[in-house]
Amino acid sequence: MANFRIVLAAFALGLVPSASLAEAPANSALTDIASQTIRSIDFDLCLPADAYEYSALGKHAVIKLVSTTAIAAELPLTSVFVEIAGVRVPLRRVWRSETTSVGERFEQVSFYVVPIQLTKKKSRLAVDFSGDRKNFGVTSFGPNFYDVDTPAFVRLDEYDNPGEPDDDALRGMLVREYPEIFGD
Repeated sequence: MANFRIVLAAFALGLVPSASLAEAPANSALTDIASQTIRSIDFDLCLPADAYEYSALGKHAVIKLVSTTAIAAELPLTSVFVEIAGVRVPLRRVWRSETTSVGERFEQVSFYVVPIQLTKKKSRLAVDFSGDRKNFGVTSFGPNFYDVDTPAFVRLDEYDNPGEPDDDALRGMLVREYPEIFGD
């Protein structure tokens, strides 16, 4: 029973990807929980590969969001933002898929650029769904978000005011990191 509570808590916090639940045995309690979840968002934060790309991307990272809901009318997301000190900083969307049906659920994949400096301060990533569900928390950021294995150009840049990402550098990163979507 203790393991079930840990998994349930991890799922509630978004720590168990929905794919893991889909692969669970058909008679498991996790499958039942997943089928009762109204909405969820899995995210992936992709950092620049090196200092050159960091500069070319205007000191931005890319966030991939996989939004899943039981209510088709909740997609697409209407807003994705970082909330810092009570202020919403909207993120620029670079791509969004069509909404697809996955069993009895609906899914959409989208990509956004986020200034890395916002991920190094106490802040949170949140979204607004279409309809009534607003300010849905995805994750929290902060001074300890990056560990010592994160490249120094990300962790230590004291002058990390963002600029505009170069479109070619952004396209190159998306093709390299997400070839299943952006590959030729």
